[in-house]
Amino acid sequence: MTDQTTQTAFEFLMTGDHEKLIYSAISKLGVPKRHPDYDDLVQEGRLVFVTIFRKYPQDPLAEPKQFLAYAHKALYRQLLNQRLKTKRLQDKHAVADETNEAGTHVDALHNEVVDEALLIEWLQLCNTNEQRFLIGSVRDRMTPTEIAERWGVSRQAVYKWRSGLRKKLANVLGDND
Repeated sequence: MTDQTTQTAFEFLMTGDHEKLIYSAISKLGVPKRHPDYDDLVQEGRLVFVTIFRKYPQDPLAEPKQFLAYAHKALYRQLLNQRLKTKRLQDKHAVADETNEAGTHVDALHNEVVDEALLIEWLQLCNTNEQRFLIGSVRDRMTPTEIAERWGVSRQAVYKWRSGLRKKLANVLGDND
């Protein structure tokens, strides 16, 4: 795409109350205005909006209401995915910091072994796709979107894998509601 498209996207965003989409998506994430990351999220939302504008299959200016509805959902999902990815990275760093402290390394290793043993038991109950979901979500701490990208399938397929896994685990755990 051209720089003109980017310029057009920014101009469209600043027209009327279109920028409220960003504030709405951030609010839907549960981030208050006083949060230290709020201003960064607004800036990130603007950049994401431009990306959405550029990738929209039709001309966003031709039917702006449809585009804005689409953009709001896409903006929320992308900001949510970015926040989840950031949280996972922070969690990984926190675990690494814990294991560097005296005594916690042994506890963390024990928990990891127990978790790995439980994971192996659950994997034996699953078909290949359910195993892919379980390993991706539990061991690799991936989102359904990331799992879908890894295996080249849709997110809906990953949600079906998760549903099948949940049913099997409910049967094993005796939760047949």
